[in-house]
Amino acid sequence: MIINILSNSLLSNITAISLNKYSDCNINMQNNELKTHSRYYSLNYFSKFFLENINVWDKLSPLKITPYKKIEIYLNEHHTISFNDNDIDIDYLGYIVSEDELSKAVTETLLESKSINYIKDQRMHSTSSDINIISDYSDVDSEIKSKHFVSESYNQTAININITHSKDNKNIPRQIFYKDEILGFLPTSNKTYNLIWTIPDKLFDQLSSTNPDEYLKLIHKRAQLILGEIEELSIGQSFPLSSRHSDCYCYQNNILVGESAHKFHPLAGLGLNMGIEDIDVLSRLISKNLEFNVISREYVIKRIFRNSSLHHILNTIIKFHSFNLLPDFFRRIFLNIFDRSIFLKPTIIRNATGFDNLIK
Repeated sequence: MIINILSNSLLSNITAISLNKYSDCNINMQNNELKTHSRYYSLNYFSKFFLENINVWDKLSPLKITPYKKIEIYLNEHHTISFNDNDIDIDYLGYIVSEDELSKAVTETLLESKSINYIKDQRMHSTSSDINIISDYSDVDSEIKSKHFVSESYNQTAININITHSKDNKNIPRQIFYKDEILGFLPTSNKTYNLIWTIPDKLFDQLSSTNPDEYLKLIHKRAQLILGEIEELSIGQSFPLSSRHSDCYCYQNNILVGESAHKFHPLAGLGLNMGIEDIDVLSRLISKNLEFNVISREYVIKRIFRNSSLHHILNTIIKFHSFNLLPDFFRRIFLNIFDRSIFLKPTIIRNATGFDNLIK
């Protein structure tokens, strides 16, 4: 079996490593250097397990990984929910890793992998008997995009910001829902956070024409409770916020993984984690040397519902916090009840961490 990896992304390189380990296929891919954007990823319990198995995890420096046992959720200044590792009896809920460090580890592992052919031509040629794996939305056929994708614009912009602050964050990720904004804080040390701040486009346009001090004032107002004083603030890239999902993960001889098939709101950091789950399922199916129609059918069965359901859950959470007709007082009551639930909260944690995948 010949497999062509058409996209050049972090996920496509992870796909090549996984297939090289679990199958005896001939793998073709372009030999292009990975581009990074100085982002941070929150890798969940399952993703760490998967990366260990394909020999990527041990190439990451332990000093550059921030494990966390707890996540705190706030509604404005009120703490409403805590997710803890002992809610489902695991060591850590997740691990914060920089995109640069993860890309280096993936590239190093890829160089050690055998049976991978690097194609220098700009376009890779394939036959109808090959399997093409696509991880980048830009590589998806335009007709498939127009007929099989449901997209949603949130009319918001996400800003990537690094913050040094005075208060010890105890390596706890925090999420603050502030009116129609979401501030997602990932600890990179005990006094630094990487913030993904999603704000309405109108506010972003206003901030774009001001100096950085205005960013500092607004973030301080929203998050002084967890930051203390902001000592340094570095504003990175921004991007318009949208989500999409396909009902067609396979067409012709193409299989979609990661962002080519689904794009999530960054609220829960699911994007890369769900892409890794896609690769795990696909690698196991390909390793069985099944026919393409069997591989594609089983892949669709196992992945579309999983990704679609998480997409709907995230949108429900966003709508719940932005529903202005419901007073904050009643929202807090509902969230506190959820926080004390002995069934629903552990179920959500197992789902988000991928813990149930290991049991299966």
